[in-house]
This record gives sequence, C-alpha cells and structure tokens, in this order.
Amino acid sequence: MKLNPKVFNQLKTEPFTSQTIEEKTIEFYYMNDTPFLFQFASRGRFAVWTSDGQNYKVLVEQKYFDVMKDFYSEEVNRIWLGFLTRVSGISKKINMWFMIPTLVLYIVIAGLATWLFPDMMLQILLFMIVLVVASNMIQSRIVNNKVREENRKTQDEIRAYIGEGAFEELVKAQEAHYQDYFKFEEETVLEETVVEDVEKDGEDNESKGN
Repeated sequence: MKLNPKVFNQLKTEPFTSQTIEEKTIEFYYMNDTPFLFQFASRGRFAVWTSDGQNYKVLVEQKYFDVMKDFYSEEVNRIWLGFLTRVSGISKKINMWFMIPTLVLYIVIAGLATWLFPDMMLQILLFMIVLVVASNMIQSRIVNNKVREENRKTQDEIRAYIGEGAFEELVKAQEAHYQDYFKFEEETVLEETVVEDVEKDGEDNESKGN
C-alpha cells in the first residue's frame, strides 16, 4: 500500500537509522532536516509513515523520536507492518465491493438513458454523480471504521508487548512533548508576527502557504 508517495520520493538523504523487517526496509528521517516540518508538525503530526508500496520511510520530529524511541523498536514496527498490511487488504477488498457494482450500474443507466430517455440525459447524469458521491462516502466510512478497529487491536498488541507501565509512560511522554512543542511554537509565531508587522509597515499582508 502506498502511503504519502510524494513525500517518500522526496526523501533522498541518508536516514539517521534503518531497519529490515520481513524483507522490507524502514528508513527513519528527521523531519527537522526536511521542508516538511511545518506542514506536519504544525498539525500535531510528529511522525509520518510513507511508502512506495514495498519499502517504508518514516519522517519523525527529532525530539519526538528521542522521547518515543521505544515505540519505534523493530518488534513494535513489525506489529505496525502487520497493521498496514491488513489495512491495505481491507481497503482493496471494500473498494472492489463498491467500485465494480457502481461502474456497472453507471454504464447500464447511461446506456438505458441514451436509448430510452435522451431528453433527460442531464438529469440522469446529475443523478449518477450524486449516486457516485454517496457511494464514495459510504465506502470511506466503512473503510475508516475498519481501520479504526484494526488500529485499536494493534495498539492493544503493542501495549501487551511493551507492558502496561511502559506504554503509559510513553503516552505521558507523548503528551508532554505535545505541550512543550506547541508552547514553543506559539511563542515563536508571536515573535515573528511582531517582526513582520514592523518590517511591512504600511504594506498589505500576504498569506503564506504551508
């Protein structure tokens, strides 16, 4: 299953560490050394898994990795790879359940409409668009529910492996990192805003992209 393939392809520097699990390579890159720090960390995503469908590259904020290092051991990552494999199979299976019937229904209705109701083609096409959108929404909801269920099982498996006490310590360390990081970020943003206001005195503000 491909995950954030554009990010995967842009990570070309040497990883700071790597693992080989079941013939799959997992390389780790510090988010701080890439252009992706603001894009992900500003939304609370301190670790991002990417894949080309075969191997994996994990983009992780440096301090986050330091406090969560035990969460990225080979055995824990083996559990995560099992989760990703299962999720990939679930996604493909459900997509096929919806894609083929929807495509067949679309072709049949479009053919019948062309033959029997040529004057109503616009209305029928609009109906089909609504049908496709509704199908995609239902499909996404089912996939998301299945993924959440598998995620819960995976979290339980990791908790059992590293132990209840160690798992809770990691949860506390994660929360502390979130609070420290965003407190620091808030102070930095406020300082930069003041500097920009002084430098751009009398000028229109321009929006910045991620």
